[in-house]
Amino acid sequence: MAAFRTCLLGAALFVPAGSCRWAAGWAYLAAYAAWSAANIILLGRSQPALLRLRETEAPPAAEAWDKAFITASTALLGATLLLCGLEGPASPFGAVSAAAFAVIIAALALFTWALLFNPFAAGAALLQPGQSAADKGPYRAVRHPVYLASILISAATPAALGSRSAFLPAVLLALAIAARTALEDRLLLRGLPGYRDYAARVPYRLLPGIW
Repeated sequence: MAAFRTCLLGAALFVPAGSCRWAAGWAYLAAYAAWSAANIILLGRSQPALLRLRETEAPPAAEAWDKAFITASTALLGATLLLCGLEGPASPFGAVSAAAFAVIIAALALFTWALLFNPFAAGAALLQPGQSAADKGPYRAVRHPVYLASILISAATPAALGSRSAFLPAVLLALAIAARTALEDRLLLRGLPGYRDYAARVPYRLLPGIW
């Protein structure tokens, strides 16, 4: 599945670009491929069940609203990448792009760090048998570090790839992820034993000191 997603990402970027001569596009694809490989290695050693779980798209027990989110977010991500492919190759790679790539790499690291400390971090919103609240690693600072990482990646992608028009779907995607965070947090508060106590200890969902 990871190899298929990498190929799909490459197609989403380079087919609209109409050329393989795009350094930023290759760097973006390489970063994703390296991150996917690192996840397979690290999760395969420490969280093999989670690795298998995350390879399942929208498990049957997922909330109906989350299935709708997955559909909408896939469309917004596709639009972001398409617009990046159309505009990116003609844009110079400067300090802004370099800074955006740094944000993306840091966010990918945060994403993996969070997965290593949460064996129940499914790719969809659902309550699992035996699930407990993760409270180690990045979960000491915010309750949803995976979503924080996803928002950072979404927001930084247009700048990294040199597309102004891609900011609209990217921002909409980031807002959708924030909304998903709020909905999933309500689900966990309502149905996950111990989550209310955890939320009292860690009051911030995404941004320490803000929300």
